[in-house]
Amino acid sequence: MPAAYDRNKAYPVIIGLHWRDGSAADVYGWSGFFGLKNLYGGDAIFVAPQGLDAGWANTGDRDIRFLRAMISEVQQGACTDTRRVFATGFSFGGMMSNAIGCQMGDVVRAIVPMAGSLWSGCADSSNKVAALFIHAKDDNTVPYSAGMQARDLFLKRNSCSTATVPVGSNGCVEYQGCDGGKPVIWCGTETGGHWYPNFSAQESKAFFDRFK
Repeated sequence: MPAAYDRNKAYPVIIGLHWRDGSAADVYGWSGFFGLKNLYGGDAIFVAPQGLDAGWANTGDRDIRFLRAMISEVQQGACTDTRRVFATGFSFGGMMSNAIGCQMGDVVRAIVPMAGSLWSGCADSSNKVAALFIHAKDDNTVPYSAGMQARDLFLKRNSCSTATVPVGSNGCVEYQGCDGGKPVIWCGTETGGHWYPNFSAQESKAFFDRFK
């Protein structure tokens, strides 16, 4: 919660999802929500959930059900902007971010999967989200092609074209012609391995800030 929490101010909610064998404490602590907490200062509510079995396998949609209940609990207990619920995560957390984007567009506005894939599932839904993907070409744990597969699914869901324009200052590109308010951005890096780049927080916040 913001140190100077104002019960009359509607805050965005940012969900940070940990990697395999990581924890909510890792996301909240040394990761600082992948660098986002410092950038937001006291202007957001941050939530770091803990996945069962040290990850987000989402067996039988159990993690989707949990996250829906968690978001509802947060919204009942704090003053939040229900139009600005965002999810981001790295590795297994990136996979779960994709699963959220596939299925929870009715409550989540945008996702930023980092080094993710579709391995936590992607259920059909008519609800769409905005999405920004970050992936390194030399990722030997979650292949670049797996990240591209997730990106391509959201491009199709959001009716985007294959044309792109540069966005930001870190080599990201935004696809054109997407459904209104549902942009898709791809940040592919040459190197970095299985990790998230230093610019991830900057690009993520700039992306989330588009949705007011």
